[in-house]
Amino acid sequence: MALAGCSVGAGNKQKEPVQPVQKYTLAEKNRVRRDFSGDVRSHKVVFVPHCALNQNARITDAADFPAIFEPLMEALRENQVGIIQMPCPELRVLGLGRKTVRDGLETPEGQAHLKLLIEDLVYIIKEYQFQGFHVVGILGKNGSPSCGVTRTYLDGKQVDGEGVFIRELRLALAKENLDIELFGIVDHQQDEAVAWVLERI
Repeated sequence: MALAGCSVGAGNKQKEPVQPVQKYTLAEKNRVRRDFSGDVRSHKVVFVPHCALNQNARITDAADFPAIFEPLMEALRENQVGIIQMPCPELRVLGLGRKTVRDGLETPEGQAHLKLLIEDLVYIIKEYQFQGFHVVGILGKNGSPSCGVTRTYLDGKQVDGEGVFIRELRLALAKENLDIELFGIVDHQQDEAVAWVLERI
């Protein structure tokens, strides 16, 4: 019996070992429905952009607050809405010292990484819904080249449109028939995002 990795015959090259592919999402068959009604949890969750809880992740000279979006977070706390912090696609793909964003996210490598991040988010949404929780919605960050919902940064200016991450996330949600609403936070108009969430809980 030949050993794995050994060449057989003079004309055969030794094969490189196959690297395992990291599994980012759990298999559907692993889902087990449970009864979560026996304690005090609110059964309400909302997805928020990473920078809403961590302004330190933003590109240089773009942070508007020392740490978090305090009005939004306080409103979510007061109304007992669970907060799910999405990963920062810009940080994960391009690093903290990034200079340009959209071009990097649109590369094949950037798109491949976004796909993995989005697969994780879609799984989490589906799992919460499967277990009977109310997914209130997804908050993006208007003005962002990645997370803008109705306003984004393109060609050196703010324009109407979606960021790259939100665009790909919408496509993934549609593919899975997930009717999840999205709303873009404006840094100094967080009351609009608060009102949007409260209308849906």
